[in-house]
Amino acid sequence: MIKKWYLSTPMNGKTEKEIQAALQRGIGWANNRGEYYHNPYNPANAKFTEGKVLDPKPIKMLSKAIAPMDSCDGVLFIGSYEELRKSRGCQVEINIADLYGLEVLTID
Repeated sequence: MIKKWYLSTPMNGKTEKEIQAALQRGIGWANNRGEYYHNPYNPANAKFTEGKVLDPKPIKMLSKAIAPMDSCDGVLFIGSYEELRKSRGCQVEINIADLYGLEVLTID
């Protein structure tokens, strides 16, 4: 069965280039498996301070990003265990995935 993956990576404090590089790893992972993905990152929704994401309204940004998770079979977290544990947004996404029975995978 072909699955659709919601791609997640820590963003706060990262440059757009770092975020895009992480998401590209997730896109490559999904493409290699012949599966679909949803990339929730939209630079227009992020606030950058000195070239890094530092959003004064992180809940608003996160709520826009997670809405498409409802149409996915799983969540692919991209980043180290330490990064994912420190990211409040990723922690929310992990809880949602767990509570709603989505498959969860992690790549670094």
